[in-house]
Amino acid sequence: MRARAAAFALLWAITNLASAGQQATLDDGRKVLLTDDGRWEYLTADEGSLGQQATAALTVERVESIPQGCRIGLQLDNTLTTPIRSLVLRFTAYKSGPVAYETQTRGFSLIKPTDNQYREILFRDVSCDNIAQVQVHGAKNCHVGDLTKYTDGQDKCLSLIKVVDSGLIKIYK
Repeated sequence: MRARAAAFALLWAITNLASAGQQATLDDGRKVLLTDDGRWEYLTADEGSLGQQATAALTVERVESIPQGCRIGLQLDNTLTTPIRSLVLRFTAYKSGPVAYETQTRGFSLIKPTDNQYREILFRDVSCDNIAQVQVHGAKNCHVGDLTKYTDGQDKCLSLIKVVDSGLIKIYK
């Protein structure tokens, strides 16, 4: 009787796995799961959690001095294999030295893999020429892959971001 129950459980598991979908490998090496209902999703090397080398690229696209201050346009390219459901970053402008002039918070959300999102931050009462550098930090509120704002280790979400040097303004994390 136990052998029959075990065989039935094994057959049920195989049937469910087969109906869950098929895996495919794209030309660039990324893996996707294709489901019977026509949907698909990216898979990572360790089946659903973020890989060690995976990052999303943050680029300064625009820097503009305006009468009220300095407007900086940022683009986040999701080069991860999982959607960025939400990611809130802090940006601190420094005029010179170690004293922070102003900090702004900007959120990115619902960015599918290979997509990007543009956001602007405004540092008030300071021209762009007077900003020596901008620091990206504080990515404590995120929901990316297995990471959430409740995940241990405050730097895990920030480690998903690679700040790309654009030459428009000095920005780092």
